[in-house]
Amino acid sequence: MFVLKNAWTAMGHHKTRTILVFLLATAVSAGSLFALSARYSYESAIGPIYQSLSPDARISVDRQKIMASKGETDETKIDWNQYNISWTTWSKYAEALSGASIDFTPRYDETAVVPAADGQIQPVDGKNFTVTGFYDADSSQNGPLGGYTITDGADLTYDQNETATAIIPKALADKNGTKVGDTINLALPSDTSKTFPLKVVGFYENKTSGVTPATGNDLNAGNAIYVSYYSFSAAALSPEDENSTANALNVTFMLGTLAQYDQFQTLVKQAGLGDDYVISSPKVEAYTTGIQPLKDLGVKLTPALTVLWSVGGVIAVLLVAWTLSRRSEEIGYDIAVGVGRGTIGWQFGLELLLPGLLGALVGFLGAGFGTAPIIAKLTTQVHGTPLPAQIWPCVWGALATMAVVLVICWIRTACYRTTTLFAARGPVAVAGVDDNTTAQKEA
Repeated sequence: MFVLKNAWTAMGHHKTRTILVFLLATAVSAGSLFALSARYSYESAIGPIYQSLSPDARISVDRQKIMASKGETDETKIDWNQYNISWTTWSKYAEALSGASIDFTPRYDETAVVPAADGQIQPVDGKNFTVTGFYDADSSQNGPLGGYTITDGADLTYDQNETATAIIPKALADKNGTKVGDTINLALPSDTSKTFPLKVVGFYENKTSGVTPATGNDLNAGNAIYVSYYSFSAAALSPEDENSTANALNVTFMLGTLAQYDQFQTLVKQAGLGDDYVISSPKVEAYTTGIQPLKDLGVKLTPALTVLWSVGGVIAVLLVAWTLSRRSEEIGYDIAVGVGRGTIGWQFGLELLLPGLLGALVGFLGAGFGTAPIIAKLTTQVHGTPLPAQIWPCVWGALATMAVVLVICWIRTACYRTTTLFAARGPVAVAGVDDNTTAQKEA
């Protein structure tokens, strides 16, 4: 109790020093825990989590390269349909993967240009519609114009028994006064005098605008009608000739590993994919883009920790020196009244440990609750909550630092020489006697 009381009194007499110790402990503990946690998230994001991705491999027309080769700046002046890929060619790529024992799941969509029939539903602008048939629900959210949301009615079903249903853009429905449940009729591309019916089961809106299709000409979002691939086939929109490139056919190969994605790129080029096409994985690209802010921070964390610990160490040494300087007289007095050297060392140590412990606690709690929200603002791809692997090294580091400080305080009191208790303090004046009187007596 004596030690604690004296330490508390000394802390009150030296408020500036006490506050500095608290702030230093808070900053170093919070900074260390956050940096170690963020670095772990960063290393996980670029390591195990990245390696565990299941890529979706796609082939797209390299529009910029083709425009440059043709000396054209207006992409609307190029007929991109001439770069469409036929079923035969896609099958060749699939066979190359199978030959290399690469398991994959194909997802595809096919888009046909369909004329408007006289007296029937009319496009928002222009003379044609585009009808896209999707392999499944996942394919529909990665179509030529990107994903979409249903604004009224229901989404497509992929039941082969329901082969005459469609969803249409909200803008198209508004222009024609079409309601959910109505039947629309479109002209057959092969014979515009004939029509085929589609029952409208819902209206949709695109999630994003300005999406460039992988192949084929740019689509008018207001005229894009979506159906299941069963409906697409039932309407005879897919050419019977598998070598035909009349439609924009896009196949996505769902792969298991990044290594297979690397093999995919090599195999399809060996199978004849030309230089006018690029291979990409929207999933991998979205992940890489999503973790970029964390990567930007991650490369700075190790040098930041070095600076934090170095500067913190220097300041800690100065604070210890400040605490122990000019304490000889106090040590001597305490020893004179019977206080042990170890007890005095404890007192000096507590003057630093009490605000240090409080600061470390505040820092760890702040970083513990604050790290996850901060990481979440940088990326949603990884979880940023501090783990025991980061917490315990910080705790042990703080305790080790405090133990060193305490040992230094004990060494300071142990090295005190008791002979200084009786050292001369300088001239002692005698009350009532001035210097002249003293000199006369000496004479």
